[in-house]
Amino acid sequence: MNRIYCIIGKFAEVTQQIEVRLGEICENSEIIKEFGRHQTMTKSAYNQILNDAAYLKEKMETMTFGQMIGTVYESKSLDHDVINTLKILLGKRNYFTHEYFKYTNFSNASEEFILEEFGAIKKDLVKLSEMLSRLNQIKNNQTERISYLLTKNNL
Repeated sequence: MNRIYCIIGKFAEVTQQIEVRLGEICENSEIIKEFGRHQTMTKSAYNQILNDAAYLKEKMETMTFGQMIGTVYESKSLDHDVINTLKILLGKRNYFTHEYFKYTNFSNASEEFILEEFGAIKKDLVKLSEMLSRLNQIKNNQTERISYLLTKNNL
């Protein structure tokens, strides 16, 4: 039984890491978009963009996972495939967080049943971890792009 508690806790932990990454991706996306809107960028304009992007990220920190996905969608920071996968993972996270123990009866559960449940949840955790890796790569690519744009604009 402890395995199930631990894996659901890990599910919550990875989801929170994804939430942080989504805020960072939106922030970087806003910076990159603003560079695209300007032929040249002054230091003061860049500082204003940084402040605006940081404000968006700060706002996102108070949002639910679902609200964050909506913000990312509206900002066009990620493609539709990623957004759709995030929505599916949100549904899984919500189920494990709010409903799983209500609807799964563990009284007198056999070890086989518990191991089966653990295996099923583990598959979902792997998908969640793969999404976190994908988001980490997107963020890293954005960071490289911003670095290039800063150099290009002598900032």
